[in-house]
Amino acid sequence: MDDKLLKKYLKYASTDEAFAVLFVKKHLVQAKGHWVDIVDCRRYEMSPDNLHFRFVVGGLYKRKIQPKYPPKSVYTINGKFDEQRYYLTIRAITWETAHKDISQQKSKKMAAKKFKITGVSYDKNRGNKNYFREDAPPEIKALADNLYDRTNPLWDKALQYANKPEFIYKIKKVNIN
Repeated sequence: MDDKLLKKYLKYASTDEAFAVLFVKKHLVQAKGHWVDIVDCRRYEMSPDNLHFRFVVGGLYKRKIQPKYPPKSVYTINGKFDEQRYYLTIRAITWETAHKDISQQKSKKMAAKKFKITGVSYDKNRGNKNYFREDAPPEIKALADNLYDRTNPLWDKALQYANKPEFIYKIKKVNIN
C-alpha cells in the first residue's frame, strides 16, 4: 500500500467533507451506487456528533470506475490478519477511486444529480420552566422555591437532577434533482 495515499486519506478522514459524505450516505437513499461530491457544508459546531449538519450541498455521480482492492492475504502475517490496516487501506483506495472517477466525469461535463439536505438541532428542554427534572425527589424539587439559597446540604445531590440542555437533531428538508 502506498503510504502517501494512506497519509492523504487519514488527513481527509477527519475533515467536515469526509463527515458530510457519511452524512449523505446515511440520509439519502439515492446515494447508493453513486460517488458523493460535496460542494458546500456547514456543521453544527457545538454538537458532539460529527454527523450533525446545518446543510450539505453536492452532487451524486454514477460509479463508472470500480476500485481494485488487494487480497486479504497481503495483510496476513504469520497467520494473523491485520484487519484495521486492511480496512483503512480499502477506504483509502475507495476514496482515491471516487476522486478520480468524479474528476473524469466532471472533465467530460457529465451532469450530477444535485442535492441539498438541511437539518436542525434544537434544545428539547428549551422553554422548560422547571429547574429540576420530573424524576427528582420532592425534597429536591422543593429547593427550586429559592434557587439563591444554596445553604441546604441537599444541593450537593440536587444538581444532578437539574434540567440540562438536551439537543435533538432532525433532517428538516431533502432536495434532489
